[in-house]
Amino acid sequence: MAEKSLKDPIYGYIEIDESIMHTVVDTPTFQRLRNIVQTSYAPLYSAAVHNRFIHSLGVYHLGEIAYRAVEKSIRNNHEIGNIKDLDRYGEIFRLACLLHDVGHAPFSHTGEEYYLDLKQKGSKRYSELHNMLIEAVGNGQFKTDVKSREMRFEPAKPHEIMSAIVALRQFPKLFNNSKERSFFARCITGYCYTKLTQNQDIWNCLIRLLNADVIDVDKLDYLIRDAYITGFDTVKIDYVRLLGALCLWRDEEGTWKLVFHKSALSVIQNVVFAHDAERHWIQNHPVVQYEGYILNHAIAQVNSRFSEADHGLFSYETLTEEGNLLENHIHISLLADDDLVYLMKNVCPDETTREYFNRQNRRHPIWKSEAEYKSLFYCRSGEDSDITNFIEKEIDDLSQYVLNITGKETIDESTITACKKQIEELNQKVNEVKKREKDEITKLLKEAKKHLEVLECMHRVTIKSEVVFDLLILRANQFNSGFLKEEFAQLPILFPDRNCTNDFGKIVNSMNAEKTEKNEFFYIFYRRKQGGGQKESIDAEALVQGFADIANNKAR
Repeated sequence: MAEKSLKDPIYGYIEIDESIMHTVVDTPTFQRLRNIVQTSYAPLYSAAVHNRFIHSLGVYHLGEIAYRAVEKSIRNNHEIGNIKDLDRYGEIFRLACLLHDVGHAPFSHTGEEYYLDLKQKGSKRYSELHNMLIEAVGNGQFKTDVKSREMRFEPAKPHEIMSAIVALRQFPKLFNNSKERSFFARCITGYCYTKLTQNQDIWNCLIRLLNADVIDVDKLDYLIRDAYITGFDTVKIDYVRLLGALCLWRDEEGTWKLVFHKSALSVIQNVVFAHDAERHWIQNHPVVQYEGYILNHAIAQVNSRFSEADHGLFSYETLTEEGNLLENHIHISLLADDDLVYLMKNVCPDETTREYFNRQNRRHPIWKSEAEYKSLFYCRSGEDSDITNFIEKEIDDLSQYVLNITGKETIDESTITACKKQIEELNQKVNEVKKREKDEITKLLKEAKKHLEVLECMHRVTIKSEVVFDLLILRANQFNSGFLKEEFAQLPILFPDRNCTNDFGKIVNSMNAEKTEKNEFFYIFYRRKQGGGQKESIDAEALVQGFADIANNKAR
């Protein structure tokens, strides 16, 4: 077969069959991915502007290497015997690697929740999307497995489901029957077979090459590519050695599993080190968190603007070349980042959305990392002290309270006015209601007064610091090492000389890392005065001391 060579800055040349280039890569459906940003890291690392197109080609390349290693293991293993259609399913696996993001929403993961029916709760939010996928596949066992995952609240990510739908509908000639379509969709969504024949046991191993809990070719490419494009050099990942160490192993129950040869131990550690560094120092960075807030707000505004249109803005129809007519002659096809940028600028602009384009008046974080947060709060009172617990719970409650009474997430003088007004109304109401209702109103009144104390504390500190009283609270996830993931601890490592496997967590000391008991922390962002100097900042120590004084007063 003739092949096309595509130059990649990481892997060198990526070889793709000419027929796949013509029938898949060169189509508008796949070319759309050139205009879908891969990460949200550009505000922090200006060069981090790679896209889903090159990422998909990279996953295809790594998938080729991984499949060849597994194929060799299968053909050299006399216990497995002859696997019918192995070559064909290998082709479908590689197609899944290439097309795994073809239904991705604009701006990385920010918009993908709008593929779901947001009016529904729990697993029902996924019903419509899953039904579209089941119809596209047309396989009975697949329907059973999908609905089982839905009811157990273990659905795939929305963009994974949509990607499988788009690929099956846009490229139907790539598949010969429903069994092939089922395997393809399972590779992208991670929905493994549950009623196992030997072949399906092997197919589950291929599915996990693309969609696994710990290490797969999708995660591997974005780790390597993100490090390269940001310049955030952590550790080098020898992907050739890692993927070359893949093989199959039959466990005590007779199930075939994907394992890594012991020769890959050091590379496996490097994968987790790289993932930890990216999560801890990039994804949790306040600049990235704030950019995410702005985009979430902007996309919510745009989406609500067209919520009454047939199919809506985030739909299968808008991802296609035919597109979807929304309203006022606005027609969207091959939905990409540029479409949302246009709508944000020209159709649904507001004060927050304008911040996406104008960085001059953006808010700034009072503390700039989880470590700085802990030095302010935990070093003062201890991680589990009454004061720390009070502050963290109050900030969490305050965010929701502010949204409820003002309809917005930001905190300013109008927030204090709204809080005082509510306290007045509750004071009046508590004297008018019957006793059984009084207790509930008294509780609400107590909470409102506590929130007012914290709001006024924030106000005083901003005045003293000579910055604008215009604050925003954003929650972030506290860092826990990937070494602590149970799935990673149970990753099987093959020791062929002893003809056995051992769990990674039992043989590598890195697994002894300690887990923090808390799941979240928070950033507070403030806005500098117009024309103010870069040195303007809030006195973080004074703010934390103010919070502590309130906590001490409540404890007395």
